[in-house]
Amino acid sequence: MKTKIYTIFTCLMILLFSSCKKTEDLQKDPSAILNAAPKLIFTGLLLNSSQSPWNTDQRHNQFMVMNEAYYGNQSYGWTTADYGVYTQLRNVQRMEIEAQKVGAPAVAYLALAKFFRAYFFIAATDMFGDVPMSEALKGANENNFAPKYDLQKDVYNQCLKLLEDANTDLTPLVTNQTKVEGDFFYNGDLSKWQKLVNSFRLRVLIGLSKRADDTPELNIKGQFASMVANPQKYPLILTNADNFQLVYNTSNVSNNYPLWPSNGVVLKNDLRNNLGATYVNILTRTNDPRLFVVALPTDSARLSGDAGYATKFSSFKGGKTGELQTTLKDQAIAGKLSMINFDYWLSSPSGIPCVQLGASETNFNLAEGINRGWATGNATTYYEQGITESIKFYGQNNPTVISAFLTKNAYMGNTTDGLTQILEQKYVAFFENSGLQAYYNYRRTGIPKFDIGPANANNNQIPVRWAYPTIEYTVNTANLKAAIQRQFAGADNQNGVTWAIK
Repeated sequence: MKTKIYTIFTCLMILLFSSCKKTEDLQKDPSAILNAAPKLIFTGLLLNSSQSPWNTDQRHNQFMVMNEAYYGNQSYGWTTADYGVYTQLRNVQRMEIEAQKVGAPAVAYLALAKFFRAYFFIAATDMFGDVPMSEALKGANENNFAPKYDLQKDVYNQCLKLLEDANTDLTPLVTNQTKVEGDFFYNGDLSKWQKLVNSFRLRVLIGLSKRADDTPELNIKGQFASMVANPQKYPLILTNADNFQLVYNTSNVSNNYPLWPSNGVVLKNDLRNNLGATYVNILTRTNDPRLFVVALPTDSARLSGDAGYATKFSSFKGGKTGELQTTLKDQAIAGKLSMINFDYWLSSPSGIPCVQLGASETNFNLAEGINRGWATGNATTYYEQGITESIKFYGQNNPTVISAFLTKNAYMGNTTDGLTQILEQKYVAFFENSGLQAYYNYRRTGIPKFDIGPANANNNQIPVRWAYPTIEYTVNTANLKAAIQRQFAGADNQNGVTWAIK
């Protein structure tokens, strides 16, 4: 999982290690640096749990293409990744320890720690498959530096239990209007955190759709149905007002929008990056008004002499992810590919908030589960609400525009075609947010169809996982090899199919 560490985190760490102590105090008691306030650790977790837009993940999602090799590619030639999430899990563990020291005033941090444990363990298993969980984080206290690898099924099971417990723990705190400090996402509002916990749980359950019929011990359908049937017990993120999103700012240069240039001069002609055809083709086929917000018409359309070019869907074209970069570069120079709409994305240093988990996704997850027969309900309502919240996110609040799009793309019912609509619209709503969720949904469902071509560096395949960190072969050899053998017959590579997506 990619993480963005801001300069503000450096400041927080300074606070963490000084904690209002003078140098001579620390010299007298070096252990004092370990006594960090839970709120400071919590802020650090928030910084390191957030995903950024416009990075390699978004090319893996086929939202963008890079036509200049020096700056990156979309060849799917990855192999291994690291265990960075375990650093964050150790911070979660430390937050628990410090909250327990404080006692009752810090009980909310213990509830949120359960969420973050689930959040980071899910991130790990989604990338690799089986990962250490039950014996993880026990090096300091139990001298266990070689934890066993838990089955992916067991990791999901434990994480779902953590999320249920987190929701239970948060309920009385929400009733009492308890607030937490150090929260730049929700300003300490635990009612919004409770909605996030449950919306994340829906994401996890939907991500297990391939295992819904053969894993009774997880009760995937039953958990989903229970949540749908009890909205008071399991509140959800259903409107943009509750989005879990990273909001950038103008005052702190280190927390400007990722695309904002350091000198503040926006060059509105970045030929290196173009929109991806996988994404653009869905928008042009469905006459999606969001296209006019996020992208620019091609230069060839602009220079065509057609006075109405800017409002024609035929004026937009994306680059194919599987195309060779030399070909993409030629197309870009010739003005045949669309770039981002600089006036929208870079109207100010704060840019656009980056959604980590939002209302559109939650509505589409509800629609998907109902489409699959997991619960009773109206999939049409959630399908339309998912689209509506996404369109509104881009500032298009005209009900006539929204209604026209919904009419043209009316839900086809709880059928395979209807499911395809839900999944395609979820993909569109993921544009430049939510990390690798668009890729993970494709990996699970095959929708939308991802482009594969001569640029693919993985034998004309889209990888389905990351190989384990190379350091594990040195420090945890036996447990790692056992996990690789039982999952992939000994072959640790990016094409091994994990339990969740078999």
